[in-house]
Amino acid sequence: MTLSIEQVEADVVRLSMSGWRGRAVGYTVSAYVLRGVLVDTGFPGIRSELMQAVTTLAPRGGIVTHWHEDHAGNVPELAASGLPLVMHAECERLLRERPSIRAYRQIVWDRPNALVAPVRAFDPAPLQIMATPGHTDDHIVAWDPERRIVVSGDLFLGVKVRVAHSHESFAALLHSLRAVAALEPRMLLDAHRGPVLNATTLLHAKIGWLDDTIGTIRALHDKGAGEREIQHRVLGAEPFVGWVSFGEYSKRSFVRAAIASGSPAASPHQR
Repeated sequence: MTLSIEQVEADVVRLSMSGWRGRAVGYTVSAYVLRGVLVDTGFPGIRSELMQAVTTLAPRGGIVTHWHEDHAGNVPELAASGLPLVMHAECERLLRERPSIRAYRQIVWDRPNALVAPVRAFDPAPLQIMATPGHTDDHIVAWDPERRIVVSGDLFLGVKVRVAHSHESFAALLHSLRAVAALEPRMLLDAHRGPVLNATTLLHAKIGWLDDTIGTIRALHDKGAGEREIQHRVLGAEPFVGWVSFGEYSKRSFVRAAIASGSPAASPHQR
């Protein structure tokens, strides 16, 4: 397991984490320390390295963007150590419940322990917490209004992301992206892409691409095209992750989420 610490700029530190299994499929994840606050906790397989980094950096508290194991994987141990934490109530509930996850996620990241210890609250000011559902119901971001930096978890991930989880809500995601873009951030600290400059322009580009792509998918669906045909015409062939996840994180799930986004019965907040 590898954890490297990088000074991005004054008072902004990146913790880049990976294991050989994640690197083999092209996945690394980053947590950040901004204004003395740790944002996200990495995956369970990096536990000892993460805990040592927390000892070295001595953050005054932590923010957890959402419950997925590459972001909240070490919350149980940090809570047990006494580090104050802020997270969505649904995130805490899920971490205590310890839901099962697909085998491919366990192989890449490992499965977190159940959260047992009480969670001590703290005030992360001057950072502000924003609810940004879509990727998950419990997704939040940390916003530094003075420096115009947003620590975005999995809100962004890139402009043209052609795969999605089966539980994602594009209606909620677009609402969240627009809310963050309206803040006009200059920098976005992404969990998988690292620091992203020109953040406002790229957020608007993602919003435009998603709107156009969802519109194309829905138009084909309304004309009677099936999911497979739509996927190949709009998004292309299924990538490796789509097969190993048995469709949980795939282009096919993207198509289904796009179709559901226009349904009046579809909930904008799905787990």
